[in-house]
Amino acid sequence: MALKKRTASVVASALISVVVAAILVGVATAVRASLTPYLGALSPFMLYVAAVLVAGLIRGPFCGALVMLAGGVIGYRFFLSPNGVAQHGAMIALMLFWGVSAPVLVTANELRNQLGRAMARLSAALDRSGRTA
Repeated sequence: MALKKRTASVVASALISVVVAAILVGVATAVRASLTPYLGALSPFMLYVAAVLVAGLIRGPFCGALVMLAGGVIGYRFFLSPNGVAQHGAMIALMLFWGVSAPVLVTANELRNQLGRAMARLSAALDRSGRTA
């Protein structure tokens, strides 16, 4: 029974991460598309890097990796090869996005873990001070 609950919990957490990733990629894509008249093909992945950071901070590495993958594919398709023909340097821009986003995601996850440990220590300290008062 405990295994079923754990499995259900993992599946639910994964589904939440997928939904959060989809929302973040959707918002980043919509905002970037609204900037296309001003930017053209410049900086097609800038908002996706921010979405990777947010995903890594709020949901962890799985969600961040989903945003990296989806943001890269969608950004490449919509902003660097809108007519099905890739612009010069498009593949390099995609590789740079993934190369920059990976350490951003690692850093976000480390910050998330450190914040969790700090909150646990704070909670324990507050519990101890409440018992002694």
